[in-house]
Amino acid sequence: MENNNKILSIVIVNWNAEKLTLECLESIYTDPFFGKNSEKTEIILIDNNSSDNSVEKISGKFPSVNLISNKENQGYAIACNSGMKIAKGKYVLLLGNDTALKPGALSDCFNFLENNENCGAAGCRLVYPDGRLQGNCKRFPKLKNAFYTYLSLNNLNRDYDMAWFDYNSTIEVDQIATTFLMIRNVLLKKIGYFNEQFRILYNDVDLCRKIYENGFKIFFIHTAEVIHAGSHSTNRANFKVRRVMYCDIYRYFRDNFGFKANLLFPVLLVRFLIVSLFKFH
Repeated sequence: MENNNKILSIVIVNWNAEKLTLECLESIYTDPFFGKNSEKTEIILIDNNSSDNSVEKISGKFPSVNLISNKENQGYAIACNSGMKIAKGKYVLLLGNDTALKPGALSDCFNFLENNENCGAAGCRLVYPDGRLQGNCKRFPKLKNAFYTYLSLNNLNRDYDMAWFDYNSTIEVDQIATTFLMIRNVLLKKIGYFNEQFRILYNDVDLCRKIYENGFKIFFIHTAEVIHAGSHSTNRANFKVRRVMYCDIYRYFRDNFGFKANLLFPVLLVRFLIVSLFKFH
């Protein structure tokens, strides 16, 4: 077994979000847990061929970051996997580049994993910059939930969205966003990381499923909190990237519900065309 003293590897993917990514890194470097364990924590940042000044600014201001600069936009899952596969920490934190850590986020999740052997992964509260809560916990989706989501019938998705949950207690959940998800490295190696067929969307849902299928649980830690600006990178996605996103959606439901998912295809196609026309015309 490889001998190293790393306890945590933080994996971040960036694409054309220079300012947000720099703010994210600053919040890590000023975090109390990182301050006490800087020699035992590594930061791996994968840049997906950004056209802004991300690479130059990150390497200049944070030279200790292990910066991987891709020659093309490989998508979130493939980029993340390249970082996770070289991670040396006991735990791996998948962290959105549009986040800012609040004190306690790293330590509370780390300590929970240390003290609960049946916990395979832990996530935290996400809040907007103005303090509003983001709902980042969900049940595993059924096929009907896809129809409700992409037909904008969100009131019918209350159970799937865990609308009853006030995010003021630590509980076991089915899935939680990989905007902030701390996972046992040995478990990641066992389950094979992200399924790279899901290049942008639903890779997190699939990963959470694999964690449960391998006998571990996922917990939401209510005492840990992170500021999340929102999906700025995907909001700026061009037609080609957005097409990949909708293919990911269809693939997930096809893989999990078989031929019944074919009924979802026309709904996704119409939704994709409407969104594309609205975004690009």
